[in-house]
Amino acid sequence: MDLTNVLEFEKFVNSEVKKAAAELNGLAEGSRTHLQKLVYTNLVDRFDVMVDKTILDNSLHPTLLDESLRKLDSPVTESEVLRLLLDGSDIRNVVQSRVKNILSNGVLRERHSKKLSKLFSLFEGVGDVWNKPRVNNANGNILTTYTVQNKKVPASICGYADWLYSRRNSIVHGGGSNTILGNDVEQLKKIFKVDVAKTTRLKLGAITTASTYYLAVVHLIKSNNA
Repeated sequence: MDLTNVLEFEKFVNSEVKKAAAELNGLAEGSRTHLQKLVYTNLVDRFDVMVDKTILDNSLHPTLLDESLRKLDSPVTESEVLRLLLDGSDIRNVVQSRVKNILSNGVLRERHSKKLSKLFSLFEGVGDVWNKPRVNNANGNILTTYTVQNKKVPASICGYADWLYSRRNSIVHGGGSNTILGNDVEQLKKIFKVDVAKTTRLKLGAITTASTYYLAVVHLIKSNNA
């Protein structure tokens, strides 16, 4: 498995994000509000990009390849196959390019949590990332089992990721407000059966908690890499 972007993201969190959080901690609360939002959105965006790139990097993994090939419905003639072979084309690269295109227009356009679930499907032994409560929202740690304390926050691994991304959306698409977008509220209830709080105040601790969670996701991927 190609984990290049996973490792780059891990390095980004351990160096740049933690350093930024430490610097923000030295500022007065009123002076760091805007900067906190910038660091938080950058962190969430980088995680989302990591998920996308890792899926594409491993586009020929049997799980992704089989799914992509099932979506191909255009017949290929024998002459086209022979012409491709005679051209001396690298068949593997041709296939990979086509599969990446299918993934980019399919899986990578889905909701954040669904993309993350797809990424987890490439690794053995990760366990139930969709339904089972495993994330302590107080600190971002991923546990084997967890008794839900805050029923306003999804506690599954993918649900928590979706909630973090929804907070990002409120900043980016909500004019910097603390109000979760209506569609995100509806989707979190529909998919994860959680009535999330419609308003959320982004404090400095949110960056640390999100960082802890994302690093725990990286650890899961690395430790279950077949």
